[in-house]
Amino acid sequence: MNWVIGKKQKRRNRIKAQFGKNPMELEAWESLEKRMREIRMYEELVVQDVKKEEWQSAGSVDTVTWNDLEMDRVFARINHTRTYMGEQILYHRLHNMQTRQSCENMEKRISFFSRRESIRTEIEEKLMRIGKQKESCYLPFFLTEEINPLVIPGAILYFLQGLLAFCLIGAILLRSNLWATGFLVVAVVNLLIYLHTKCKYEGNLFMVSSLKELFDFCNWIVKKLEPDRPEILHALEKTQKLSHRMLRWQTRKYQSISGDVTGILWDYIAGITLHDVVAFYRIQKTLRACKKETMQLYTFAGEIDMEIAIASFRKSLPQWCCPSLQSDGAISVEEISHPLMADAIPNDFVLKKGVVLTGANASGKSTFMKAVAINVILAQTINTCVAKNMKMPAIQVMTSMALRDDVLQGESYYMREIKYLKRMLDELETGEPMLFVIDEILKGTNTRERLAASNAILSYMVQKQGFLLIATHDLELVYALKNRYDTYYFDSQVHEKDIVFPYKIRRGIVGKTNAIDLMELLDFPEEITDQARREVGKR
Repeated sequence: MNWVIGKKQKRRNRIKAQFGKNPMELEAWESLEKRMREIRMYEELVVQDVKKEEWQSAGSVDTVTWNDLEMDRVFARINHTRTYMGEQILYHRLHNMQTRQSCENMEKRISFFSRRESIRTEIEEKLMRIGKQKESCYLPFFLTEEINPLVIPGAILYFLQGLLAFCLIGAILLRSNLWATGFLVVAVVNLLIYLHTKCKYEGNLFMVSSLKELFDFCNWIVKKLEPDRPEILHALEKTQKLSHRMLRWQTRKYQSISGDVTGILWDYIAGITLHDVVAFYRIQKTLRACKKETMQLYTFAGEIDMEIAIASFRKSLPQWCCPSLQSDGAISVEEISHPLMADAIPNDFVLKKGVVLTGANASGKSTFMKAVAINVILAQTINTCVAKNMKMPAIQVMTSMALRDDVLQGESYYMREIKYLKRMLDELETGEPMLFVIDEILKGTNTRERLAASNAILSYMVQKQGFLLIATHDLELVYALKNRYDTYYFDSQVHEKDIVFPYKIRRGIVGKTNAIDLMELLDFPEEITDQARREVGKR
């Protein structure tokens, strides 16, 4: 008994110690990356049906923007979750902007979990029992798709069960070889049906068994916290029958995977009698009647796990704030930084309408732009900003920063970029407030046309509703736009054989570039660097 208590205490101490730590230090990115396909399933399969109704989404992050900002890694930085549904709900939440009311409701729960360590630890301990089994990640797909009945109708299964029992009784009472042969034939048929069903539905068998752990957690948390969620109480009541059936099913699952003689023997008995096949048939039938309620419980438990993860993320940061969402006005930030950079240099910044950024290579332009875009997303998804203070209107984000040639589609970089820029222009016409972040516009074409087209596009966009954050090395373009856009830059200083980057944003236009300086630092032949400097001097 003391050993059990000691083990439980160690587990709780470990949970407490991990809260507020960077999850990327606890699980390597390579390990999480292997699970991303399963984590994405809720977002990819469920979003079409429930986004507007269940999540009250106020806008979403598209694939190009998500990849530009490396949001998978941002997700990994926040992912302190303990369960598969917590991971999936968090991943989905980061894709979908929330209404102000939704953020306020979530903030109350996050604050509660931040303050109440003992309850939070107890909840995390319960969530760890659910865990992150790979098979369970497919549960949203199973619940949102039409649940197909077994190949063998239920009536035939019941008939075979009865026939087996009838033959067995006949063989015992009459001591007849004919009845014994009949029993063996039916037993073999049943076993073949069982093996076929197990082979075809094995993933579903293990996945459905995890529902019992979900139901148990939801029943426990409702009694523990007594949330004002009548729809959850209704869902628990509606799924009570399914939960009871799952209890017997869960017991069988552990028996079959135990690997001992008893487990193997019971597996054969279950096959011959069709016990598991009939049980699975009944569970399917019951589940079809309460799919919506089961999905509500799935989301409810996942949200709790997600909100504890957000509380942990906040504690792991040197500073953070809740955003001040306004109906209009500028995007104003104090000491903003990138969530993936532990020692980031914070910056103050105001984006009233349009800003053009210039700066030397590796001076921090792209990182700063990503920091602004990511924090705008985090502000409206998890009500958290990696900054001292952030004021902004409710806006959606679109970026064009890391496009590549698409060999499979036969599209060049330039073709992909202008298609995406056209999407941005189409979004402008909707009148919805947007933040557009563009790094090196039209860099896939020749200089003359790039400057002309870029000037035309950016001059057009700044007249519309929305915000623009643009980075470029084309100083000619900057001077053409300086009356329409505010100008900021990131500087660098050359000291002997080193280049120092302050990573601080400044008002104005960069005065000096460093491309040739960097070439010299990497020991390019003097013939190359000298000729490059002469060419620059001629212009």
